[in-house]
Amino acid sequence: MPVRTIQKENPYPLVALVGRVNVGKSTLFNRLIEEKKAVISSDAGTTRDVNYGIGNWRDFTFQVADSGGFVPKPTDEIEEKTYAHALAMLKKADVILFIVDGKEDIHPDDRAYLKVIQKATKTPVYLVINKIDKQKEHIALSSQNWNKLGIGSGYSVSAASGRGVGDLLDEVHPLLKRVATPAPTKAPIKVAIVGRTNVGKSSLLNAILDEERVIASPIAHTTREPHDTIIVYEDQPIILIDTVGIRKQSKVQHGIEYEGVKRSIKNIEKADVALLVLDAMTTASKQESRLADIAVSSGAGIVLVVNKWDLVEEKTVKSSDAYKKYFHKFFEFIKWAPDIFVSALTKQRVKKILDIIIEVQKEREKEIPQEELTAFLKTAMTRQPPIWPMGRKRPRIFGIKQRLGCPPTFILSVNSRASIRYEYLRYLENRLRELYSFQGTPVMVVTEEKSKKKSA
Repeated sequence: MPVRTIQKENPYPLVALVGRVNVGKSTLFNRLIEEKKAVISSDAGTTRDVNYGIGNWRDFTFQVADSGGFVPKPTDEIEEKTYAHALAMLKKADVILFIVDGKEDIHPDDRAYLKVIQKATKTPVYLVINKIDKQKEHIALSSQNWNKLGIGSGYSVSAASGRGVGDLLDEVHPLLKRVATPAPTKAPIKVAIVGRTNVGKSSLLNAILDEERVIASPIAHTTREPHDTIIVYEDQPIILIDTVGIRKQSKVQHGIEYEGVKRSIKNIEKADVALLVLDAMTTASKQESRLADIAVSSGAGIVLVVNKWDLVEEKTVKSSDAYKKYFHKFFEFIKWAPDIFVSALTKQRVKKILDIIIEVQKEREKEIPQEELTAFLKTAMTRQPPIWPMGRKRPRIFGIKQRLGCPPTFILSVNSRASIRYEYLRYLENRLRELYSFQGTPVMVVTEEKSKKKSA
């Protein structure tokens, strides 16, 4: 069987945002994608990895990349990797927006970074003069003489208020349309990679992509904000979201870490599938159980990804069975979740994760014909009728139907919601799983009172 590979990355034209630290790249990024995704802070170096998002202008979809601020002389490993990742992103860009601070004069770092860009790529560069909030500031730009940079007089904008951003997009829009390729026809699967700190989430993403897309380091909290990577695999667009490592709430520090964790939880709640990354060398924790509960409550599918499998010594054919038994006992409330044992370091089995994601999404979208549901309900009720709770109406179930959408949701028409116990809904869920699997996805069985319906 041939090895499947990622067919295409960045299926949309790419707009790269670059500039020195604290010129407002992340603010403009959030403005272009119309979402508060990037963490904004006055602290230099808040953005480390290249952050990707989707923008839309005049019914045209494009991709936006927010890079870490330029530092002329990196002083540590993280600054060096931030710089290297920004350069790698530049070479993939179709348009570069070079952002400067309009409230300051030309900075030596502006000139230094522009030279680096022009040496690295021939991609068109547009000068964007940010933080121009008022018309009088726009007029005063002539005294700043931004023409000295040699890439035109620039476009004045206020990323914070949105002033001038539309005019800028009108300018780059024709160029983006010229380089555009046919966009994917399928809706993307949003996949959140979640877990505690240092379980290898960023390393796992890099292994799946077979390149160092995000900075991976043994230093805790290297990832400060969620990061999206868009790929197309087997004709299916997938958005991989590398989230911040989430600690106990009492240990989360206010500021950048707090904002990063808050955005990560929102990404879990909006995800189609959550990859819960576990460390094979440590026991599972209540924190990971909480993350799984957030995913289930929001209707996301779940895959248990046990990382660092290469570090388990003296493995036998029974080793994975023992680990499976342990993790499924700990996460008993998601015993329907598939598991996979991988090594982000050696890339063992990491590509299979994409196949599992696609299969789980198919399970989330599975629809059962109405005639099958009707027959299922009759059989289930014959096998085990609902118990008549003392002091309540006699329970009567008139029918069942599936609500369209994800996750699979089934509605029971009943005479009294209070008469149908929670245990009976779980019983019906388990019977549905016996017949239709629904591996990797929550299944919701809910009640709806309809007193005049005929009995099933």
